[in-house]
Amino acid sequence: MNRILFLKLKSKLPGLLIAGMLMSSAFALAQDHQQNEVPQLKMESNLSVSPMQNRGDVLPPEMDKASEVASNVVGEGDQLMITVFGQPDLSADVTVGASGVITLPLVGAIEVKGKTSNEIAVIFSNKLEQGQYLIQPKVAVRIGQQVSRSFSVLGEVLKPGRFPIQGQMSIFDALSQAGGISSRADKTLRLLRRKDTANQTEALAYETIRLDFEDAKTTGQLMQKVLPNDVLIVGQQKNFYVYGEVRRPGAYPVEDDLNVMRVLSIGGGMTDKGSSSRMIIHRKTQSGELKEIPAHLSDPVLPGDVVFINERIF
Repeated sequence: MNRILFLKLKSKLPGLLIAGMLMSSAFALAQDHQQNEVPQLKMESNLSVSPMQNRGDVLPPEMDKASEVASNVVGEGDQLMITVFGQPDLSADVTVGASGVITLPLVGAIEVKGKTSNEIAVIFSNKLEQGQYLIQPKVAVRIGQQVSRSFSVLGEVLKPGRFPIQGQMSIFDALSQAGGISSRADKTLRLLRRKDTANQTEALAYETIRLDFEDAKTTGQLMQKVLPNDVLIVGQQKNFYVYGEVRRPGAYPVEDDLNVMRVLSIGGGMTDKGSSSRMIIHRKTQSGELKEIPAHLSDPVLPGDVVFINERIF
């Protein structure tokens, strides 16, 4: 029995040896292929674009688009921190002026307005090499305070001032950045937006927005995007005044569709001595004159009006 099994294995031995040799060769080829590929993959993973790898002054389109998305465009008033690696004397901290030109060591004036930080690094690097000051210099440019991409919030907000635009900001976000509106804020917001006309920049009144956070139409207006150099002005609350024979005389905020009857209600009503037939509205005209208007219960009351309730005669 054992002899028969041995003869069978002996007859199949050449085939088994050939199969083993084929498998061994395949395994060796796979190992050799893997060893050849590893360094290549490692080299590709370490690739990075440096300023000197791009010999022109303009970056490739894909990098330029990435810069635009990151809002990395330099403008007037921006702070640039320029570093030349290994050359501290050539590094600089400059602010972009109205002309859009900065002055750098050895190379002189460079126009930077409208360019990205990467483009400025390429220009400075090329000029250093073209002037034979350095061989393959490595330059980095970082934008510090980006004043050119900022907006201002003024008036009745808790923290008025100038703020940088961070990504896509709405008017809602801008008011939040300024701490929100104060208790004395008016119900309207004025948006001033600068437009370029005939190479001259002028500030124009762009829109007046009602600050009614419960109105869907108003909410849509407040969600519009804030642009660089926008100025948001939240005015002070407009008041009317009621005096004379009322229970709570004083100044009160103007409401929608305000009339004399509502003024009396807000003032706590007339006293026992008050007369509804002897009411006067003191109103300042556009020329600055003070005008006295005999008032009736249905007459409208405007911001700044003074409603005076006279005493009854009998």
